[in-house]
Amino acid sequence: MRLKLDKELRVAKKAALEAGKIMMQHYGKVRKLQFKHDKSRVTEVDLMCEKKILSLIKKNFPDHSIHSEEKGDDLQDSDFLWAVDPLDGTTNYSIMMPYFNVSIGLMYKGKPVLGVVYFPINDELFYATDGNGAFLNKKRMRISKTSMIEKSVLGYCYGHSSVKRALKYYSRMRPLCTTRQFGSAALELAYVACGRFDGFYMNDMNSHDVAAGAVLVKEAGGKVTDFKNKQFTVKSIDILATNGRLHNKILKILNKK
Repeated sequence: MRLKLDKELRVAKKAALEAGKIMMQHYGKVRKLQFKHDKSRVTEVDLMCEKKILSLIKKNFPDHSIHSEEKGDDLQDSDFLWAVDPLDGTTNYSIMMPYFNVSIGLMYKGKPVLGVVYFPINDELFYATDGNGAFLNKKRMRISKTSMIEKSVLGYCYGHSSVKRALKYYSRMRPLCTTRQFGSAALELAYVACGRFDGFYMNDMNSHDVAAGAVLVKEAGGKVTDFKNKQFTVKSIDILATNGRLHNKILKILNKK
């Protein structure tokens, strides 16, 4: 049965736009910079954006669970789990490198069913819900048609604690295709959904990094799995998102002995 997520989408889009407005108001003015145990950065803008997003979600869906990058888990007895990265690409933002975004995903029983990614520098709002297609500023998105690895452009990313694994996968893919790393996974997935990238792979990630983007790719006609070709869920630790034509080829390369 397809879920009706009209209200959820309206709230997520509003929250993303409001957070993006906060980002642009403070862009180039970061004053407080903190470091987590994994050396990733947190600014006061992360926290302001998170506060705005969570307040809107809790006001409209008080019974839903939430997993947010800075606040962590607020778990309820619910099949719905919001996965929020209020400022994806904090390091980029803090040094005025313009690849950062808001990422708001919603999962139902562990399956991503809604995704909103807002790229404020370009004023691009990517959004999708399960079974209803993916859109960029109200225009339908479609994945690319590239079918040859050597002609493809792939995005990649990795968790902070998994550089060794990341280097292994990068060393396998880089000689075969063009690769780019933005440092903002949700935006890279949005680029797959709209056909700018042909695929994206990431090992050892958190659900808040990719939940929204996974829905965008799927609803734009792409394919999303883990590195073992199993369905992507909240429990997955790796993600491969492609235009579908390259999926099995990339899986074979990533998993070669």
